[in-house]
Amino acid sequence: MKTAKIHHVFVCLFIFSVFSCNQKKEQKVETIPIAQMEIKLDLLDLQAKNRLGKDTVVTIINDPVYHKEKKYKAVSATQLIKNEIDLTKIDPQKTKIVFECMDGYQPEMPLDLFLKSNAFLAFQDIDAPNGSKWVPINKNGNKMIAEPFYIVYESVSENDSRYKWPYNLVRIYLEPLNKSYKELYPSKNKKLETGYTLFQNQCITCHSLNGLGGTMGPELNYPKSVTEYWKENELVDYIVNPSSFRNKVKMPTLGLSKQQSQEIVDYLKYMSDNKNKI
Repeated sequence: MKTAKIHHVFVCLFIFSVFSCNQKKEQKVETIPIAQMEIKLDLLDLQAKNRLGKDTVVTIINDPVYHKEKKYKAVSATQLIKNEIDLTKIDPQKTKIVFECMDGYQPEMPLDLFLKSNAFLAFQDIDAPNGSKWVPINKNGNKMIAEPFYIVYESVSENDSRYKWPYNLVRIYLEPLNKSYKELYPSKNKKLETGYTLFQNQCITCHSLNGLGGTMGPELNYPKSVTEYWKENELVDYIVNPSSFRNKVKMPTLGLSKQQSQEIVDYLKYMSDNKNKI
């Protein structure tokens, strides 16, 4: 009888031990960060499933796209992110939010900054004429469309370049903040860091290098670098003032000085010797 009791206690302790180990393993799995994984939200799919959130009307005092006061039907973009993604498993300070537009424009910003803003996902322009959801955008003589979605902010200055206002938006995704750092950073010549930083801030939203970046403009490094078939002085001048080279050019005037443009070209020349097959 005594032996049976000891055996019973041993079994109970064993079961408790196994359960405790499994519980610890489960807890460990639950706390694994997923910021290293790509998390993508298809906005049109979410809209079709009625999962965008509660509709509201937002007023933008000085809209940076239409250059006047605008009103939109919208949903909270920050709340949408919180509803669709488990942010307890992500470090926002080490993660970036990337906006994928139909035309290939692909701006990005730190997720932490985005979540602290009062961001909205606009899906209709209240000023649009009957039978239409959006007023066309006139940019550098080119007519562009804002649909299906446009990111706007109620309490952010249109002059604050840290915040992105992408229209023609179809997808949002998250990825590590430093994803393109190792691939594109000029590690063999750190004197070119200024050009790298300028490229990251001004160019990569529209152009890619070695397949990393936007697709609105052409790939600049593979199979041939733009520095291999443009005259250097003309490329520098083109970056400063694209419209002086092409009528109705899609590339905007970025407000860069000639020295800054030269820094970008020097960085692109470096990258021409550091190609990766796409």
